[in-house]
Amino acid sequence: MAMLKTSVERLDRELHGDMVNTPENEMESLIIGRLQTNSWRNDIELLRVTPGKGNNVRVVEEVLFNVVVAGDYFDIFNWLQTLDDELGFVVVKQFDLQPDSGNRSGERLRANFTIVSYREVNDA
Repeated sequence: MAMLKTSVERLDRELHGDMVNTPENEMESLIIGRLQTNSWRNDIELLRVTPGKGNNVRVVEEVLFNVVVAGDYFDIFNWLQTLDDELGFVVVKQFDLQPDSGNRSGERLRANFTIVSYREVNDA
């Protein structure tokens, strides 16, 4: 029974990240903190984070953020992978990649994302 409980907790963490037991009034600061920490770890410049209002879809609530970052392609890719690991199931609903106009080398990109994470409505 203890092994099953541990397995369920691991799967719950994998699906929801740390958000599963986070109160709604702390959700925004948790996600913004994770975005910033993840950005530092992946050599990404976090330029802007704008919380938005998602929809409730049956038993899940969308937690939506518009995010602007700058970095090279592979760092942005790693940044997205790490977000999924830390925040649970994350979907990029919309994205736009463009050369970073403030960078002379032309290697850095500016990325605009609409990132959505999901949590059960009864956890909200």
